Amino acid sequence: MKRSLNKNKAFTMAEILVAIAIFSTLSIAIYQIIRTMQKNYTFTQNKLDVLQATRIIMSGVRNELRNAADKPQVYNDRLYIPVSDNQIIIYYFDEEKKRLYRGYKENMKDQDPDVSEMRPFLFNDGQILRFEYDLSYRDSNSFVESEMTLNAKVWCKVSMKVLYSIKSEKLDDEEKAKIMASLDTEKPDERVKSFSMTITPRKVNWQLQSTQ
Repeated sequence: MKRSLNKNKAFTMAEILVAIAIFSTLSIAIYQIIRTMQKNYTFTQNKLDVLQATRIIMSGVRNELRNAADKPQVYNDRLYIPVSDNQIIIYYFDEEKKRLYRGYKENMKDQDPDVSEMRPFLFNDGQILRFEYDLSYRDSNSFVESEMTLNAKVWCKVSMKVLYSIKSEKLDDEEKAKIMASLDTEKPDERVKSFSMTITPRKVNWQLQSTQ
């Protein structure tokens, strides 16, 4: 009688195979869920890192342009923002490394600081694809307009294109070249995000010197 009970309690080979199949299916499902969650977390974290670094850059440039003590200028692909009588902030974007730098000098006649002396921003090399600036005026050789007309036309525009959802070091050279080529098309790569702002300086004492 005892032997019969023990025999009935034992697992058959078919039951063991079914149990293994169920366990394997559950394990694969759990692994896929964890992998998806990890991928979504990395994707979200990358975007947050980009947004935070971009906010720091844009906020700094905006405040400096708004409070410029003299005309911001662009020379040799560098943006010069005079913030006081003895300090000029310089922004330089290295096209080859795709890295943005910030430095300063006391006077426009002084020699520009070397790139090694300028502070790089938080982005890794290659994360910023483009950093561009445009001014509503060009030089001081044109005619001077009335103050009312001029104040409505003086502005500084800054724009950035960055890899938004992926780190640059995760891409190979071929993929990076493909993304760069897409920037000038109607539909840039979906991993690229554009940021831009147009600033009108608060101080107007120098704006009469600006020309269209």
